[in-house]
Amino acid sequence: MGSIYQNSYITVSATNSGNGSARCLVERRKPIKIPYENTTKKEFALRARKILDHHPAADPNGGPARPVGPLTFRAWALQEHVLSTRVLHYTATELLFECKTTYRCECMPDRKAYPTTPSLIPKAVASKKLESVWQAWERIVEQYSLRALTVPSDKLPAISGIASKIRKAAHSEYLAGLWKGNLALDLLWHASIPPASSGSAFALETWRAPSFSWASLDVAINYTLLDDEERETFTPTVTLLASSITPTGLNPMGAVSSGSLTLRGPTTTATLSSDQSPEDCTYTLLIKGTSTIRITQDCCLVEISFKNEEGGQGNTVRRAQPGEPLGQLRVSVLCLSVARYDNVVAGLVLGVSEQNPKAWERVGTFAVGTEAFQNAEEKEVILV
Repeated sequence: MGSIYQNSYITVSATNSGNGSARCLVERRKPIKIPYENTTKKEFALRARKILDHHPAADPNGGPARPVGPLTFRAWALQEHVLSTRVLHYTATELLFECKTTYRCECMPDRKAYPTTPSLIPKAVASKKLESVWQAWERIVEQYSLRALTVPSDKLPAISGIASKIRKAAHSEYLAGLWKGNLALDLLWHASIPPASSGSAFALETWRAPSFSWASLDVAINYTLLDDEERETFTPTVTLLASSITPTGLNPMGAVSSGSLTLRGPTTTATLSSDQSPEDCTYTLLIKGTSTIRITQDCCLVEISFKNEEGGQGNTVRRAQPGEPLGQLRVSVLCLSVARYDNVVAGLVLGVSEQNPKAWERVGTFAVGTEAFQNAEEKEVILV
């Protein structure tokens, strides 16, 4: 499907329609008419109509235009928007046009170059900077994570067309939503859960992707935002030793049935604690010799027991399923350093996998001062 939109001359988007049975053409709200007289008693009429804030940023480096309508909340529609060369949007208030260089609407007729969604990937590729390609992907995934799917298993297929474009531009291996060529930054995605709803984010009931992938959850996600100085000092501390991603079908960028990464990097054990309740899920991490810090959890977590390799019992933590009781926890976890920048160590909080006690599952991310990893142990870690 991605090639269809990519090769279309123009894509007509029913942006005001949430599904195939909703109307595309709607009756417009009539403008307000205000009659008035000037100083010479000549009669005039002032007309005004309400418009939606869909305009692009005035800054050429700012965000793209924001067409408004039910279609903008559907996950599949994003790659149609990104891959199309030109898009004509039918919205509730007016027609909007986007191409790779500009954006025009009925309420903003000036001819200027503006950032648009169809220009995201072409501009990144034209810059000939690999970093620009990764940043375009990150921006797209962040927007994609805000959208809804009717079929949950479509999480990776619905963005596979865009992933194919990125692969051609970056010549990098795709790892269930992550890229081998940008692995450290990609691993550091984090869930963006507002405090008011922190108790309502849970793991999926049906497995969809390995825990290291943002596709394993249905939450809004963000990537680590680095300023220029931090980007210059950003240094990966993990090495990818092996990867195994098994697609469920013929599309190598689509749905997966299993996945694992074997990494080597600095690790340290820590204690994860929480007095969580259904209304508030917050977690603190204590690494020996440092002060307590807050982690960014992937969702609500629960403490569980598991059988270790020797056949004994141990305790670990994993993402909570909907309906599971939440309560206090205090459990040992593994912290894996993924990168260093500006005297900060950023990494993953890991719990032992229930299915494979030799492997680990991601439960959140952390950022601490470099002193916390002074006595870290280089270790080989399998993420699933």
